Amino acid sequence: MTSVLSCKNTKTEGLTTIKGNYIFFEDAAVLQSENEIYGVFLNAKAKELNKKATPLKFSDTDMISVEVTGIISTRKDSIILWENKIEIIDIIAVSEAKETKNTLKLGTE
Repeated sequence: MTSVLSCKNTKTEGLTTIKGNYIFFEDAAVLQSENEIYGVFLNAKAKELNKKATPLKFSDTDMISVEVTGIISTRKDSIILWENKIEIIDIIAVSEAKETKNTLKLGTE
């Protein structure tokens, strides 16, 4: 399987396409592109992405490589404390992620 770790942000009609590393742990999800970290709103598409990610992970704290289309927001949220947030609208690609020095891990190993 191939892993894409670069960031590609493109905007179309209010939607942005982002490639990066995604992690879901317990009740929080984060998408880390090359230059930004986004808190993820846990809508139906995020839950679908979590199901697609599960078979690609060796442990609960593993990240996966994704390409998604979504709506970027900086609005305040009582649950997601990251400045940048994304509401996933479409899942384009999901694959295993390679470890990088810049990888965000949630939890302990």
